[in-house]
Amino acid sequence: MEETPADLLHRLVFELDRSADRLLRARFAISYRRARFLFALQARGTVTQHDLATALGFSDPAISTMVQSLAEDGYVQTARSPDHGRKRLVSLTPEGIDIVTKGRRMLDDEFNALVRSAKIDLQHYTEETQTLYQTLVRKEDVHER
Repeated sequence: MEETPADLLHRLVFELDRSADRLLRARFAISYRRARFLFALQARGTVTQHDLATALGFSDPAISTMVQSLAEDGYVQTARSPDHGRKRLVSLTPEGIDIVTKGRRMLDDEFNALVRSAKIDLQHYTEETQTLYQTLVRKEDVHER
């Protein structure tokens, strides 16, 4: 059976996620899934749990469980929304900011080393990937309307 570019891309993303999980667990004792949550929170700033669930594609109960766990570990904090008492705002703590900064730097360094070892031009790869991503996002936006 022939491997298509789409098949290869999905396999690559799977292996990248698995590698990121191993690296983050070994160096920072945090899973990639939990780190992705923190990365998304850093990118969005203080947000409601529901907005975070929507951004990550998780259910509200799954986000609630994740928030509770990450709060217990000292990575996030919650507060009641001043605009709506039933909504909870989630933000990173200083410890959360630290692990996001260090974890992202480590993953970027590892990825850049992988690209160099594969003898792929990083600038060209970045441009092509950005083009594919933007095309997909525009296509999805059109379908949602």
